Amino acid sequence: MKISKAVSAARRAYTASPAGTGRFLLTETCLTLICLAPLLFLAEEGLKPLAWVSPVLWLLVMLPARMNAAAAMRDGLRGGDLGGRRLIETDGYGRKLAFGLKRLLFLALWGSPLIALGIVFRIHFSGEVDSFTVLRMIKNDLGGGDQMRGILVLVLVTLAALLLLALGCAFHSGARHAFAQGDRELVRGHHGRIVLCWLSSLLSILPLLIAVAAVILRYLPVLTDLNALLMKTAELPSTKGTLVILGIGALLTLPLLPLRSLIPAAFVDGLKREK
Repeated sequence: MKISKAVSAARRAYTASPAGTGRFLLTETCLTLICLAPLLFLAEEGLKPLAWVSPVLWLLVMLPARMNAAAAMRDGLRGGDLGGRRLIETDGYGRKLAFGLKRLLFLALWGSPLIALGIVFRIHFSGEVDSFTVLRMIKNDLGGGDQMRGILVLVLVTLAALLLLALGCAFHSGARHAFAQGDRELVRGHHGRIVLCWLSSLLSILPLLIAVAAVILRYLPVLTDLNALLMKTAELPSTKGTLVILGIGALLTLPLLPLRSLIPAAFVDGLKREK
């Protein structure tokens, strides 16, 4: 199965029924918002612990829902309804949840360096260690006496950890579609092309990627002056402007999200047809 054929098949399924695509997007958006709704408790000091309901809902609702979405995409690629009742079916819930948890564990392994970095950052930037000590650590431990070199090393290490997690997401992107095809071994030996297929699908979220890049460029001058940032004297870019940029990118990307998911789905469906 060629990646170009997968992209073409995904485009046909995406445009075949605008109503079906719309229902698919609406259903997935509603399920996502349901899982994220408890985060609103963070706005009230006394209710903040209730925000932990959100990750629990994500596990119990979104993991099986992703399996349902994969099955719906298989139907859409074969001329069926992309936005049908399959998106909210409860058949095989336990099996789908177990499969989703297993994949989440694999992704946690890919993301373990990033998790470790997050823990380290939390320890050093939570106030337990003073700013001068943090700067000295970056300068001496990472930069060999050069603060800018230390900052560059820190950025590169963080970027490498993020890229490793992204590679893990790409590597496992075909698993749920193989599950939907009823053949979990379908992707075995094809992970290289699946990664390339996942990377190709990122073109459909280009507006959001551009928005994120613009935000990074806005904050880059601040990040290069860690002294001011840690001492809280840095003049940060307008938060409102940042949210506007991200909001525009998200709105432009939202209609294209089904297409992004359909591309790896089409590749795996092609493998099934060729088998």
